[in-house]
Amino acid sequence: MAEARAVPVWQTRLKADPQRRALHGVMLLVWCAVGLGGLKLGLDLLVEVLRVSFDPAPMGLRSDMRNVQAVGLVLGGLALIAFLTVWLWLGIRVGCFFLRSLWGEDQVSMDTRGVTWRRWNGPGSELCYLPFTEVAAVPKPIGGVELQLHSGRVVRLASLGLWSEHEALWKTLCTLSELGPTPLEPEKSVPRGKEVLMLPEGVVVLRDDRGDVEEKAWVRGGVALLLMSSAAMVGWRQSIDGLTVEDTLLAVVLVAAAIWAGLNALPGLQSRWEWELRPGSLERVWHGLGTPERVRHQVKWLELRRTESEYDGSTWEVFSLWIRTGSGQMELSQAGSQRSRMEHLGDWLAPRLGVRFKRKLEE
Repeated sequence: MAEARAVPVWQTRLKADPQRRALHGVMLLVWCAVGLGGLKLGLDLLVEVLRVSFDPAPMGLRSDMRNVQAVGLVLGGLALIAFLTVWLWLGIRVGCFFLRSLWGEDQVSMDTRGVTWRRWNGPGSELCYLPFTEVAAVPKPIGGVELQLHSGRVVRLASLGLWSEHEALWKTLCTLSELGPTPLEPEKSVPRGKEVLMLPEGVVVLRDDRGDVEEKAWVRGGVALLLMSSAAMVGWRQSIDGLTVEDTLLAVVLVAAAIWAGLNALPGLQSRWEWELRPGSLERVWHGLGTPERVRHQVKWLELRRTESEYDGSTWEVFSLWIRTGSGQMELSQAGSQRSRMEHLGDWLAPRLGVRFKRKLEE
């Protein structure tokens, strides 16, 4: 592998064009000014709400925010925290997008065995390598150049540069990997954005890629801690200002929501849909906090359908995958105008269900 990576037969470095870099530079300055202004305003309001909330003086004896109940303080604080969290997350994401357009570079090199790439955003940017044996398809570039792996995962190689540069990179990838926009053997490659598990007795489970489970656990755990702290704040304010029905109800709701968020933080209890596949049978399973909800369908065959929808004077093709059962028909999945995704899903499901896959295109 090291020898193959040492002598690339093709390489390129992609940057945003000068016009886009100039435009994004101006937009970054405007975005930073607006973002910092909104962040300061939100923080000032939050600090004031927290100052009043933690002041042990009874609300009826205060000169500011007099007679404001704990329910108002806590809900106001939660609303401000939610606003600041979304504002900061969105600001960082958009700011990084503009900054990458100004500063970043996509570096790609390849040989007949694999591809090496680095999405350079500064010192320490990771250098990655992927052998073509792990690649199932090279999708046509839409906003960037990607590789679809046999595992169902999608890897983005480049997003900077012109469309013509993306097209040239895509054609070279297809040539050297001897692959196309769709898998050569779709029944052997997991559909895009999915993951597969094997259960005892040969049951195959297909579900959406769950992404970073640990990150979701930390986020939901943080939400649970915030809600429980808010409930404690309501109780503390009641001990100072006196009990009210509204504050008591809010505390109960916050505790219940904190417990729900805390349980959902556990990886094994994170809610999800799954399909359990057996010959002639597809079982849709919803995993929540309680007992899994199961609905089984006896499948006769699969169908790919095409319909047309009109919006604002334009006509769009929509491709969907349906199953035929003994009691009727049911839409299984839809992928907009991406016909290849539904064909791949149908080709992959058919041998595992032991049924036919019909490409029936209806107007």
